[in-house]
Amino acid sequence: MKTIFYFKVSVLGLIVTLSTSATTLAQERNKRQQESLLTAKKWTIVDVKRKKLGKLKKMDGFRLEVGNEFSLGIDHKFGYKNNDYEYMSGKWVLNGKELLLIHDARDATNRLENTVYRIKRLSKSELYLKRISPNPKGKIVFR
Repeated sequence: MKTIFYFKVSVLGLIVTLSTSATTLAQERNKRQQESLLTAKKWTIVDVKRKKLGKLKKMDGFRLEVGNEFSLGIDHKFGYKNNDYEYMSGKWVLNGKELLLIHDARDATNRLENTVYRIKRLSKSELYLKRISPNPKGKIVFR
């Protein structure tokens, strides 16, 4: 009787382990697919929707305007160039649906800043980000 009980427990444990590993593999595959889509091309801003952000204010000390270029590398480094030939670079981390950009502060404090965006839509031709970091909030569409 104990043998049958231990066998059932072992089979149940095996099923739980296999389903957990299958879920982990699916999540890892999804992350790799997202990363490959993000790094496939240089993205150009086609629309910026801002809340609590006037024309003269800057987002993280760096303007986000239509026509600016954004690129993510497979080495997890990013580059951003705006229309005034200013350039910002740093590292990027993908955590599920969140894209974390780590970059130098635009002031003279010599510190790192984090900007977090939620990926709302990602395809070969479109990237739609929603800023979830503290103010100013906004949405950015890339193509």
